[in-house]
Amino acid sequence: MAALKGVFIAVTRARGQASGFAGALRRMGARVLICPTILIAAPASYKPLDRAVRKLESYDWLIFTSANAVESFAKRLRRKPVRSKTCAIGPGTAASMKKLGIKVTLMSKNFVAESILKTMPSVRGKRILIPRAKDAREILPRELRRRGAAVDAPETYKTVLDARGAAQLRKALKSAVDCVTFTSASTVHNFFKAAGRIPHKQITAASIGPITTQALLSHGWKPAIVAKKPTTQHLAQAILKYYRKGHL
Repeated sequence: MAALKGVFIAVTRARGQASGFAGALRRMGARVLICPTILIAAPASYKPLDRAVRKLESYDWLIFTSANAVESFAKRLRRKPVRSKTCAIGPGTAASMKKLGIKVTLMSKNFVAESILKTMPSVRGKRILIPRAKDAREILPRELRRRGAAVDAPETYKTVLDARGAAQLRKALKSAVDCVTFTSASTVHNFFKAAGRIPHKQITAASIGPITTQALLSHGWKPAIVAKKPTTQHLAQAILKYYRKGHL
């Protein structure tokens, strides 16, 4: 399939997670540059997370909102078994849990924190652990506490600007890049740290979903492409559909 032949696409996803998405776009004929704006880094301190891991058996629920949270959390488990009930946002997070031997009790139908609140049963009196990113949205722990749960939400990892990827991105924006893809709010915010401004109108923004779109809009850039569901597979299909309509 060469439907994207002649389309130059910049992928801002973290380097270790970008190859599958980039490969799908290349198979469609696109020229792809992986120029990550984010780097997954250790938190400022592991003490809050390690403290939670030591008392892991005291939690009724363990909630994961991203694959990064699962992988970062698993590194601190040191083979300690997870016996709590678990909830995952979306199939990607669930797949990461299963890969690392963590059983999935519930999976939210949608891909945002609000969907977990609709999925979970009553949490009054329950103890809940949410390992998460430093700058994660507050809506999930705040609403669970409002519903009567005791919630710990230790920082498990943080996203920082990928300096090498930022340099590659700035170079690409000066050349013939047609489309920049965004797979999280952090890729958006770090894009603007790297680029400093919205690129010229000929460059199209492609968003994986509603939270990422909100981040783009907060910087004044409306994405022309938005995936129907927040997965890289759906984003690739949305990009294909857009350029098949002759937007190049």
